[in-house]
Amino acid sequence: MDFKYKDIDIFCDVVDNFGDAGVTYRLAKNLAEILPEVRIRLFTNGMNAFASLSPDIKGFELLSYDVLNGIFLRENPPAELIIEAFACHIPELYYQTALNRECLIINLDHLSAEKWIEGVHLKESLTGAKAKKYFFMPGFNENSGGLILGRELTQLKAADLRKEFCARFGLDGDGLIATIFTYEHDFSNFMRDLTSSGKKTELIVFGEKSQKSFEPFLTMRNDKIKIVFSDFITQEGYDGLLKASDFNFVRGEDSWARACLSGKPFIWHSYHQEDNYQLVKVKAFNQLMKNYFTDDDMYQKYSEYQTVFNDRTDGVKDKSFTFFNENLSAMEAYSGMLSKYLIRNCNLIKNLLFFAGSRKEL
Repeated sequence: MDFKYKDIDIFCDVVDNFGDAGVTYRLAKNLAEILPEVRIRLFTNGMNAFASLSPDIKGFELLSYDVLNGIFLRENPPAELIIEAFACHIPELYYQTALNRECLIINLDHLSAEKWIEGVHLKESLTGAKAKKYFFMPGFNENSGGLILGRELTQLKAADLRKEFCARFGLDGDGLIATIFTYEHDFSNFMRDLTSSGKKTELIVFGEKSQKSFEPFLTMRNDKIKIVFSDFITQEGYDGLLKASDFNFVRGEDSWARACLSGKPFIWHSYHQEDNYQLVKVKAFNQLMKNYFTDDDMYQKYSEYQTVFNDRTDGVKDKSFTFFNENLSAMEAYSGMLSKYLIRNCNLIKNLLFFAGSRKEL
């Protein structure tokens, strides 16, 4: 690829476990694959999180904020293209040095389905210095920055993966397989509905918060329901598992984006915000999903379930999951339409590199 920048620096503050780290690791890895001739450095305050994501970093340098002193910056000045992930706090010495150079700074924001992001996307944030800075808003349509696609998820075949994961997790695979990766939640109604369905269902539960939520059900005696607690797996492994499963519960941003691209039915658990503000984000995503449903009644039930699932008000109980479980084929068709649209029209890496290249020509 004919890219006009010789180097890229990415900055990431690790705030919530692997969420921000997961997105920026995926970004750096994909940029390195597309631009093998470009030097890429990823600076972070959370080295341990990145080490868990992949013990074998290839194609880019992973560095701690601690290295950014005067000596380092004299020998290794700021890159021509700087990506500031999620409005993180770039160490001051680096940032001030970058402002006084001919740098392009991209403020890569959080993923959202809210309409307002389209008015902010690619707008300039004035620095009052030599460096130019712009907002870049990931999203779900062509008026946004899109999603990080990655080669793995778009090429994986579910049928080739299911046997592999059954062997890995000790599953039979002759019923439904689902993954659970959420924040803390009361899954009593969900488990009641699974049990009453009579369908054999094997659940793979990830993360401390999800596993704590499922601890009350580990002693449940039901030969139709199996619960497996999994340790952390690589991004590539998780991507494959989403496609091999029949439905998924996902959380935050990185796993949410992967679920959207997987083509499999899913429920999204948004990060909890003050005054239940996450419901605004969930409402926006539900409205987006309406574009992919042909059955209005099924859409309404899906939207209501996902909304209530994200409502952290005390005493609120989940809606029935029965509609979802009984209509998995139709739900997969709707999720598949979303996935195909995103893969065809919403390539974040492609959009980001095109925009950066256009700024270089000015």
